[in-house]
Amino acid sequence: MSTHVIRKIGLAIFTLVAFVSIAAMTYNYRVFGHFLPINADHNIFYHRPVVDDPNLKRPSCYRSPPKPKTKRTEFGREGCTIYGYPSTGGVLIKEADLLDMLFLSLPRSHELQRTCDVEEEDRFCHLLRKTGAKWWSSMEDMMHVLLGERFMTEEEEKVIVFGWPTDGVGVWVLRYQSGWQRPKDFGRISLAMSGGTS
Repeated sequence: MSTHVIRKIGLAIFTLVAFVSIAAMTYNYRVFGHFLPINADHNIFYHRPVVDDPNLKRPSCYRSPPKPKTKRTEFGREGCTIYGYPSTGGVLIKEADLLDMLFLSLPRSHELQRTCDVEEEDRFCHLLRKTGAKWWSSMEDMMHVLLGERFMTEEEEKVIVFGWPTDGVGVWVLRYQSGWQRPKDFGRISLAMSGGTS
């Protein structure tokens, strides 16, 4: 194998590791509100077992506490994430645009908590599904996918966008096998205020 090929393989591996690291840090900040602490004394070539040691003040492998299942909306740097908790289990998650917020009658100035009423939560989840929200078995399952611990299923990869005309007649649906199939100017849809052509 030539030196040129070895350098290309090394660069590809380095790029992949860097991408996964950045994605993991970004996701952790988005989900848990902070970055994982960095232990400067930790030797990256020695992996400690993931076992709680009663002599330690914390587990040998630090993990942030699970995200509470009470948030309805959560604002980040680039928008708002909406959560729904159907009585059948799992969690619905939608990166919202302005139309989603208006359709779901959610405030755009402050975060909300979920309702404790199961029937009311199911009604909200029914509406949230109409916006194309993605169902996950749990927040942790979604994290496994985003951190590359498992691949997305074919169903999880699909991107579905719904449009509900204001006159209440019909619905338009855009389906893509994955986010990569969306057109480059797909962002215009999130700025639409009606089904018109303006």
